[in-house]
Amino acid sequence: MQVKVTKLGHIGLTVRDIDRSVAFYERYLGMRLTEKFEYPEEKIGHGVAVAAGAFVRCDVTHHELSIFRMRKDILPDDAPNAPRFGFGLHHIAFELGSPEDLKSLYTQMRDDGVEIVNCRKGGPGNQPRFYARDPDGNLLEFYWGIDKVGWDGAPRVYDPIEEIDLLAFDFDAYVNTREEDSRKARAGLTSGVRQ
Repeated sequence: MQVKVTKLGHIGLTVRDIDRSVAFYERYLGMRLTEKFEYPEEKIGHGVAVAAGAFVRCDVTHHELSIFRMRKDILPDDAPNAPRFGFGLHHIAFELGSPEDLKSLYTQMRDDGVEIVNCRKGGPGNQPRFYARDPDGNLLEFYWGIDKVGWDGAPRVYDPIEEIDLLAFDFDAYVNTREEDSRKARAGLTSGVRQ
């Protein structure tokens, strides 16, 4: 029997300044600090390389994001920020509760000078989204309305990836199109013909 995980648990990031990073995720994403932890001098567990950690949550789970400061002998203060391209972490995605929340976060981050990479729709998942960078250069995705996989395990046909003006994007038309596509798919199933 193959073991299956129940969900993705949390992401761990190494950062230059723990307090700055916690403040970023609290301010823009409404996440909350659960606790901070200093690793003991006797290097055990994560403490082999990590000096301190902060554990941040978005619900009642202890943490969804672990933010670590490395020991200076492992990663000195003048080490470079996260690479724009390379092996390892590519991005972290955060789901928003509504199109209004997505647009509001975009506007707040843009107006505060947070680096916005771009806004897109289409492609696998087909969710309207925007990408930005945290204080250490990590790529973050913020989205609303990602597709759900149906009972047959097959993903929905999606639009090609294209950049959008998120603030002008017609979320109502987007939802109406998805609902019409679903209606057609259900009608095809009940008639014995898949469309």
